[in-house]
Amino acid sequence: MKLILNQDDLTEPFTHRLPFLQPQAHSYIISSLQGEMPVVFCREKKKRELIYDLPVIYSRIQQRHQISPGDFPDCGKMQERLMSHDFKFKALNIKLLAGLDQLLSTDIAKLMPLLRLEEEEAADQLLVQGGPFLGAHRGPFMLGSPFHDCRFNGESAQVLDKEWAVLKDKPKYDEIFYSLSPYEGKLSGSKVKGWMMSTGLPSSVLGRIWRLADVDEDGKLDVEEFALAGYLIEVRLEGFGLPHELPANLVPPSKRQFRNSKNTDNDLS
Repeated sequence: MKLILNQDDLTEPFTHRLPFLQPQAHSYIISSLQGEMPVVFCREKKKRELIYDLPVIYSRIQQRHQISPGDFPDCGKMQERLMSHDFKFKALNIKLLAGLDQLLSTDIAKLMPLLRLEEEEAADQLLVQGGPFLGAHRGPFMLGSPFHDCRFNGESAQVLDKEWAVLKDKPKYDEIFYSLSPYEGKLSGSKVKGWMMSTGLPSSVLGRIWRLADVDEDGKLDVEEFALAGYLIEVRLEGFGLPHELPANLVPPSKRQFRNSKNTDNDLS
C-alpha cells in the first residue's frame, strides 16, 4: 500500500486499519493535492487553502470516482497530518492504480466468500459461548441491539407468522424506492449503489447489507428487500452490529415461503 501511494509517512497510520477501498481513496487525495500545487510561487499559501478545502476535495473525489464516504480517512485527522508535510508529492502512477482497481474489483471479490465464512464462523462461536443456558442470543448482538432476542432462520423452518419488523418504516423507503425508477418492480445494483453510498457507510458494510437484503439472491432488490436494506443501514448507523444471518422477523413477507423452502432443502442436504 505504501508503494501504491508513494507517501509512506502520510498514509501508513491510516492504511493498517482501513477497509480495502481506502488505499484507493488515499491515492486520489494525494493526486488531487499534487495537481493543485503551484510549481514555485505561493506554495505555502496554496497548501493552507487546500487543507482548508479538504472536505470539498473529498466530496469531489467521491462523486467523480464513486467511492463511499466511509472509505475515506477522517478528514480532521488528515488535515492535521497534512499541516506537517511539504506537499512535494510524486505524480500518481496510473499503472499502479489500475493494478489496485483490478485487485479491488476482481481479486478481493474472489476472497469475499472466504472472509464472510470466517466472519460467520466467528459469530457462531460467540453464540455458542453465550449459549442457550444464558437465555437469548448474546454473542455479537448484545442487549440493546435490535437483533437481541430475535429468532434466526436456522432455528425455525417456519417464519410465516412472524410480524415484519421493517413494516413501520416501509412507507419512507417505498418513496425512495420508486424515486430510483425500478424496472419490472426491482432495482439493480447500479441504481441502488449511489443511494447506499450516500449513507457514508464503508463499502464493506454496504456489501454485507446488500447480501442480507437480497433474500431471493437474484442480484436485485424489490420494494420489500429495499426497505429491508434501508432498515439495516439505519441499524448500522445507530452503532449496532449486523447479524451474519437474517433473523426470521426481518424476512420480507413475500420471501418467507422462499426462505422456508431453502431452509428445508438445507436441512435435507
